[in-house]
Amino acid sequence: MTGLVVLEKMGMLVLLMAVGFAAAKANWVGDGFNQATSRLVANVFLPASILSSVIGVAPLFSGKELSVVIAGTFVLFGLCAVGGLVVSKLVPMPKQDQLVAWLSIFFMNNVFVGFPVVQAIFGEEALFCASLTNIPFNILLFSIGVSRLRAGQGQGRVTIREVFSPGLIATLVAVVVFLFQIPVPSLLGDTIKSLANGTVPLSMIIIGVSLSHVPILDAFKDWKAYLVSLGRLVLCPILTYFVLGLFLEGTTLGVMVAIAACPSAAMITILSLRYGIDDTFASRVNFLSTILCAVTLPIMTYFLL
Repeated sequence: MTGLVVLEKMGMLVLLMAVGFAAAKANWVGDGFNQATSRLVANVFLPASILSSVIGVAPLFSGKELSVVIAGTFVLFGLCAVGGLVVSKLVPMPKQDQLVAWLSIFFMNNVFVGFPVVQAIFGEEALFCASLTNIPFNILLFSIGVSRLRAGQGQGRVTIREVFSPGLIATLVAVVVFLFQIPVPSLLGDTIKSLANGTVPLSMIIIGVSLSHVPILDAFKDWKAYLVSLGRLVLCPILTYFVLGLFLEGTTLGVMVAIAACPSAAMITILSLRYGIDDTFASRVNFLSTILCAVTLPIMTYFLL
């Protein structure tokens, strides 16, 4: 995959984000649009994309290799956790922002950005591989991540329902279909694939609408947010390439690097609010990393893949 092709694909995704941004600025969408649409995408369209990736598509790897790839996803998050810890310790900031910085590098937006990027760059057959990152993401975010946020001044508790999100359930179902080669009726398969086709544009439009609400000038002036964003967008994919490259290769390695090069997870901002942590810094990192990703991801893939 050449850097020019990746740049073209990222350009398409950026244009889709611009559509959402412009629609929000023109007041074509109301305040409740993102909340309702993101729930629909997360609960319907994205699970459909994950299931679609194992229906009538040649797999990237065999069933015997599945355990190696799943292990690789946990290593990926482990590397991001280490990278986040280093950056958060080196950049001077208040204790709460330090925690947010660590989590923002630890957890990437593998769903709303990563899946569309992987699908656009590597094709639908690569989406199942990307969906496997849902397993460590949900387990680690709602255990380590939430426990650290609650240890601050937060409150509340995580539920089993939050861990087993529709995306994770769809991933587990896709693993079963993949391993046992379960045939899917054409009517059901066609319906799933039709829903999957809406995932990329809707995901990017949602991100564009979200970015329209961020105080842009304040975010651009925060140099600490730049450093944390670069930790997420540059340090993580480099670590992933050199470590996972020891036992993964080809498109599978490319998918892991692309996921590692994604911006910070919007869930960090959401969970910070829920557990009583100031979300200002998390919002700035999420905004900057999403904007910068359009430049850094093609560069990372050009030099690393």
